[in-house]
Amino acid sequence: MSDLQQLDELVNLGLTRYEAAAYLALLERQDFTPSQVATRAQIPRQRIYDVLGTLCSRGLCVERHSGRQRLFQAVDPADALPGLLAEKQRQYEAELSRQQQQTQQLVTTLTPLYQSGHRTQDPLAYIEVLSEPRRIVERGATLAQSAQHSICVFFSHPSLLSYEEGLQLAQNPLRRGISYRTIYEHSIWQETDSREFVRQCQDWGQQVRFVPEVPFKMQLFDSRVTLLSLQDPLVGTPSFTALSITHPGLANMLQIAFEHLWQQGTLTPQVTPSES
Repeated sequence: MSDLQQLDELVNLGLTRYEAAAYLALLERQDFTPSQVATRAQIPRQRIYDVLGTLCSRGLCVERHSGRQRLFQAVDPADALPGLLAEKQRQYEAELSRQQQQTQQLVTTLTPLYQSGHRTQDPLAYIEVLSEPRRIVERGATLAQSAQHSICVFFSHPSLLSYEEGLQLAQNPLRRGISYRTIYEHSIWQETDSREFVRQCQDWGQQVRFVPEVPFKMQLFDSRVTLLSLQDPLVGTPSFTALSITHPGLANMLQIAFEHLWQQGTLTPQVTPSES
């Protein structure tokens, strides 16, 4: 360990840099005069007596006299340094006790503020409006991954998801054995990619029905959380606003609507002769 490292370690034990430098200098021989310590440790002469006095009071050196001359000797590190550690431990415990008392005082002071601020619930706290397409996609993926037993979907074009994103969204819950049912519009079968998408989801275990039209885009998770994607009827290009709603009553009503439409749906799409 270098001299600088030794100095830093002593500082970490609670000494000042002057005190650490003086103690290291005292270790080099049996005794020193104050001026010799100041020179060896590069400590200003006007500070050396204060530094040595502190070292003596903390048990790191002792003072003796030879005639009228004051001499200082280092205490064996095996005896001196554990004392520093014990002193630091006492300081730490005292500071921890002080902070514990402050924490308890803050708890006592702040708890009434918290209770007062949480007595009134935001009447719309269970509704979140999502207008950014990426946020809508991310919310749907998060809810699908956290679903515990069922997912029910009204699906129609256009979709915010790419072909690959749609498959990835469906794959996770299906592989976990979640009951995953989707009602598609007949028109989806007109597109090759859409047919392949539905067939792949069916291969993974998705149950499907086909109807002429679904009322809106919907994902219902565990009959508890609903993600409604509502297309702006006044805009020609796809423009969606989504509502993420956690409301048992609404979820129950939408579940009833889903089951009603599910019973009306067909296992295969109705296609024209030109469709394959």
